Amino acid sequence: MNSIKFNDFQLKFAPNFMQLEIFHEGHYGVKEYNECLRLKIDVYGDKKIGILVRRINEEDKYSFDPMLLLSGNKSIEKHANWVILVSDKFSDKLNLKFVKILTSLYCLRFSEYAEALEIINSGSLALI
Repeated sequence: MNSIKFNDFQLKFAPNFMQLEIFHEGHYGVKEYNECLRLKIDVYGDKKIGILVRRINEEDKYSFDPMLLLSGNKSIEKHANWVILVSDKFSDKLNLKFVKILTSLYCLRFSEYAEALEIINSGSLALI
């Protein structure tokens, strides 16, 4: 999986999804979203892909601005068809709930990364 590191997060690119990992004390807001969208278009074009958000360390503290879901929900829905969260952290679950409420994307949550990859690799998400 190819990856690009930024100050607050890194993106990893798989054939049918992008993986987002936010670093400790990082922030992911509208500016960061726009950068990711630009890279998504560069790598995948207009093809709809999945978004996998993975918390690497349960102890990390970072922020996610749900306002980007209001300002960017049309572009999110145009370029993505699902979001999978790998985390048991309450704040991450709450952010996923905002995604469910403010977009039409199919959302799932897993505790284990291997479980998420299993569902992604099964091909069943391609039908969504």
